[in-house]
Amino acid sequence: MNRNLIPVLIFLFALFFTMTFSNPALFLNDEWITVNQLHQLGEGHQIIVNEGKYGTFLNGTPGPYFQARHNLLGYTMMLPVLSLPALWLFGLFGDQFRLVIIFLWSILPVAMAVLVDAYRPEYARWRGVRWTWLIIGAAFLGLLANLALYYPWPLTAPDAPVETAAVIFTNHLLFAALAVMIHLTCRILFEDTWFSIFGTIACISCSSYVFWASNAKDHILLIAMTAAVILFLVRHIRYGGLRDAALGFAFIGLLAWARPEVGFTVFVVAALYYIGLQISRGLLEQPLIEAIRVLCAPLATLAGALPLLVNNALVTGNPLVPAFYVYEKRLLAGASGEEIIGAGEAVNGVVQSVPAPSGGLSGFLSVLANHFSPSFSTLPGDIFGILFAPASGNMSLVAVSPLIVLALVLLPVLYLDCRRGERPPHLAVAAFLVAIACAVWVAYARSLPGLNASHGIVPDIRYLAPFYLPAGLLGVYAISRLNGTIDPKRRTLWQIAVVAVSAPALLVAMMLIQPYDGLYAGYTMFFTQITFVLLAVTLILIVARKRFGIPDTWIAAVLLLLVAVPFAWQLMMVFFYSVAKFNGYPLWIPLVETLYQNCIGVSGLENL
Repeated sequence: MNRNLIPVLIFLFALFFTMTFSNPALFLNDEWITVNQLHQLGEGHQIIVNEGKYGTFLNGTPGPYFQARHNLLGYTMMLPVLSLPALWLFGLFGDQFRLVIIFLWSILPVAMAVLVDAYRPEYARWRGVRWTWLIIGAAFLGLLANLALYYPWPLTAPDAPVETAAVIFTNHLLFAALAVMIHLTCRILFEDTWFSIFGTIACISCSSYVFWASNAKDHILLIAMTAAVILFLVRHIRYGGLRDAALGFAFIGLLAWARPEVGFTVFVVAALYYIGLQISRGLLEQPLIEAIRVLCAPLATLAGALPLLVNNALVTGNPLVPAFYVYEKRLLAGASGEEIIGAGEAVNGVVQSVPAPSGGLSGFLSVLANHFSPSFSTLPGDIFGILFAPASGNMSLVAVSPLIVLALVLLPVLYLDCRRGERPPHLAVAAFLVAIACAVWVAYARSLPGLNASHGIVPDIRYLAPFYLPAGLLGVYAISRLNGTIDPKRRTLWQIAVVAVSAPALLVAMMLIQPYDGLYAGYTMFFTQITFVLLAVTLILIVARKRFGIPDTWIAAVLLLLVAVPFAWQLMMVFFYSVAKFNGYPLWIPLVETLYQNCIGVSGLENL
């Protein structure tokens, strides 16, 4: 515990934070698929055809969303399977299951204070005051307030959305684990505890991860699996352990279970990088047995992908064809256009059976050819739009994560170092992160026009959310190279203070000023413009630093604000727009719910 105290504290705080501001309800219709899968899995039923707890009319027929999808549940089963323990836990307490969350929420700060007091007593006092006791007292008062305001949530009613609560609580846990994995990766890279904490804050703030942790989509699951891949393969790059390499590739298999297209491209890129790395480290000079042992590490992907293969076989009849492929129209319509392949019973025009593509390996290859075929004519415009100004008007990748631009600035710096004969520190890791970032883009190469223009990709370009992680790590590395003279402890403490002050201040200013008529699109523009202005100031200061003798503290100050603004945007999306969610419950914590209802009003949700 003494060695891993910081990761444990990060896990506990991340879980406490996301429970405080989020509510267990659905934000997108797509989430109906996952909660229906969990419901049917929990009941011991089949998990392929929608049985209608969510997204169904009162008369029992599927709504338009499921009609368009032939009433099939085409997502992989990874998130529903991981959510089963939470569903069982809530089921033990019936309609009082909210008490479990309230007690957990109250215990988390107590656990953090006790751990600090026990393992870092030198940090347990501030100016002679033992602040840990204040935290414990505040947690107790918070518990009393929550019990005074408590009311139960329905669980045993037939339409109770308990599956929504189970999936979202599972995503909270995945988010907390993600924060830990980001910290561990930063600790490997920077070998400094305080700068690693700063890197963790920066990567999470400059992303949409807080938002997705509060919803029932599988994006946070996908990101957590990506983080595990990066963590173990970065460990291998730094320390050379084959166990780390095998674990990294095993998590690629699990990543493929979460999202097959991302898992496939990440595997191809990671395997090529791994082989090239081993050759550069003298693989060809090693004994044959040792070389074979090294080259077997990528085979661990098969072990991680076993659940995916089983999942695919159950849904499509082909272990190599992913479950989502059942939504392909050309599989549903017969050659004459009159018959549905494999059709059984049809109710109100909705197919109640699963088309199973055949063809073995050829079917798999047709999936690849169909998915990875970008539109080259629109590619430059789509990339620019996604990065800076989506045609849909949603938040761009750079507006959400300005660290992307710092990562792009880093690349020529590393190149110039190499041209001068200087090997930059962590060059191999930086190259690996660039490769993973590119793999995420390749996974959705065919979908880039839609990602740029679709109004359904809310609130940001969500399918590219895993890209924030390698780009964010590279951006933090750029900060260490371009503004690394600031004391890491001082930078981290100031970053915490700036986030804690500026995020609420921005939200209050937004409510008072009501920029751009107070519409959702106006709020998006508000945060985008602030981020771009701060990013421009940062770049100008970095470029002009040497010529005009600009102090590094000026750059550091702007960077602190640059990290804080996207965090405020995430808090707006999670907290303010919690009332826009459906098929679920109000905010987890009664005290926070009461403050929200009495102090905050949100209107204009039809424009969301």
